[in-house]
Amino acid sequence: MMDLSLLLWVVLALLIFWGVGLYNRLMRLRARGLEVMAVVEKHAGTCAALVRQYVAAPNAEGAAEVDAQWSHVQVAAGHLEQVLAQPRPASLQPSAVAALSDAWASMHAAWQEASAAPTDLAGPALPPDMQEAWNSASLKVQSASGGFNQIITLYNEAIQQYPARWVATLMGFQPAGHF
Repeated sequence: MMDLSLLLWVVLALLIFWGVGLYNRLMRLRARGLEVMAVVEKHAGTCAALVRQYVAAPNAEGAAEVDAQWSHVQVAAGHLEQVLAQPRPASLQPSAVAALSDAWASMHAAWQEASAAPTDLAGPALPPDMQEAWNSASLKVQSASGGFNQIITLYNEAIQQYPARWVATLMGFQPAGHF
């Protein structure tokens, strides 16, 4: 009788320690995902600010005249800024991540299309320092989004593993979206 109750206490203790360990692991993965998402948002915002700086003052030195291509970039940057400004109570939800990913992809594609336009007699369409700043910020977005996707893959796999799936569901962990 004594051995059975001792065994039950040991099993209960192991289950509690396992549950606490699982919870801590999922919280660390989710927190790391949120940290990396903040980095993605920061650098995507930097890219949108570059567009605003470059396109906003068409007669300023080094600024482009606003033509159809650059107005398309400006619209895409405005959409990205709107997505970044929206409150997201659950930033890792697939819909929130997809909205940011789509806005970034749209602005990036518009920038690439506009900056690849042939140069005219006045020189390149973009000042070299502007292109450098864009390249730096967009590489940071791509790098951070790759890291984000790796973390989210680990997180999603962790909450889908059996029997952790039951505990994760009880604790309110939901699958996250990829960038």
